[in-house]
Amino acid sequence: MFKSLISVVIFALVCASSLKASAVEVAELDKSAVKVADRSQQEKNQALKQAMQDVVLKNTGNREALDAPLVQQAIAEPTAYIRQFGYQEREGQQYLQASFDHTKIINLLRQAQLPVWGKQRPLTLLWLAQENDGQRELLNDSSLSENRASIADFSQARGLPMLLPIMDLDDSMAISVNDVRGMFADQVAKASQRYHSDYFAMVSLDSTPDGQFSYNLTLYPASSEQPLFNPLVTQTAQVADVDAALSAIFEAISQYYVERYAIADSGEANTTQVTFIDITDRQQLLDIESYLRQLSAVKSVSLTRLQGITAEFSLQLFGSEEDLYRLISLEPRIHSQDKLNAEPMLDPLSSSQTPPQEYIWQGR
Repeated sequence: MFKSLISVVIFALVCASSLKASAVEVAELDKSAVKVADRSQQEKNQALKQAMQDVVLKNTGNREALDAPLVQQAIAEPTAYIRQFGYQEREGQQYLQASFDHTKIINLLRQAQLPVWGKQRPLTLLWLAQENDGQRELLNDSSLSENRASIADFSQARGLPMLLPIMDLDDSMAISVNDVRGMFADQVAKASQRYHSDYFAMVSLDSTPDGQFSYNLTLYPASSEQPLFNPLVTQTAQVADVDAALSAIFEAISQYYVERYAIADSGEANTTQVTFIDITDRQQLLDIESYLRQLSAVKSVSLTRLQGITAEFSLQLFGSEEDLYRLISLEPRIHSQDKLNAEPMLDPLSSSQTPPQEYIWQGR
């Protein structure tokens, strides 16, 4: 498994070892690596188009974005968006690696009136019940299974952070493969608490007598304190192979997140103010402003008031205030004053939220 292909998942797996996982800031949203047969001009041109499709998909999370006329036009002539490209050989296979101008990509999506999915993304804990040498087991983060490698590849390609359980003694005592196959959400939710993910998914993957594979997927919020009756996502299907199943699973989960966290320009002049307290140095102000600027819901940021330990920022928004609050709820470095030790700060599943009056930045 290539290191460059699993950079997103590696972060998640490191967090699994420390049991301090949370929402992930996804890197390399402007890069793609595409297999090529040779270095001919024709092969290069086709690979660059594919690389740009990959980058557009990473930054929108929605395949329908590839059908937008402005996006199709740009993909047909990708050189205007490319910063650099080159070739690399890995285990006997040639790849064209391309890096794109991220600002130009985002501007293209905005011009096409498409939602933009920012860098801060939910972390999903995946409980996958699979067959291995005739035995059913739960896939763990140290497995040498091809499924683990495929999950890493899909995670990187879609910009969707995915965490696999450790399956140590604590996990083995808390959960069984039958809990996942039976979709016993409450039991799996309890076992998921130690990982501090934003969501958890249960997947049962089985081979069929005719040589195909069937899968069953459910997705739940990891932070809910209520009994889990209705999954956020549910999907059952029979497909040709494991890769087709995993592709469909990632597509379904990604689509749900895009609907919640990817922000399109509403065309309205929405503004709001965000106040931070306990400001002790200038670097905190710079870090807060940098964080706010990169949010996909934020059009512009200005510091409008600085008094003592309190700083107020004025934000112009692409979307609504509710969009902003959902994104902020994913950031582990931000807490509300009255819920400093609570998780999460806001309920990311609520469609109508009243933000805290003041925030505390707990960055570096």
